[in-house]
Amino acid sequence: MIHLKKNSVRRNTVIQEKHKTMLLVFKIVILIAFIFVVTSTVLYLMEWGHENRSYFTEHFALPIVLLFVGVIAVFLTLLSKLSMSGENKGDNIMFGVGILLFLCSILTLIFSYI
Repeated sequence: MIHLKKNSVRRNTVIQEKHKTMLLVFKIVILIAFIFVVTSTVLYLMEWGHENRSYFTEHFALPIVLLFVGVIAVFLTLLSKLSMSGENKGDNIMFGVGILLFLCSILTLIFSYI
């Protein structure tokens, strides 16, 4: 019996450490995506009224913003499920919103060249 308890405790600590590292990875990905959204939005808004916009702003800024907002939406739902705190009523809707934002970013990229 004592041998089983030691293995169980060791297994629980390993699971908790993996859980903590996954939470940290999700938080870092969300932070990086947020930084990309802010910088792309600032670049897009700085060149909004100019006639000669850069190639990046013309074709890629808005799709990148939509893509990374979708990444944030998906990762926040996964983070909410992992942290097991709070209610998860809107998580399924938010996951769907993230997928729709991915599709919108692809369509925006395609339409920027048409």
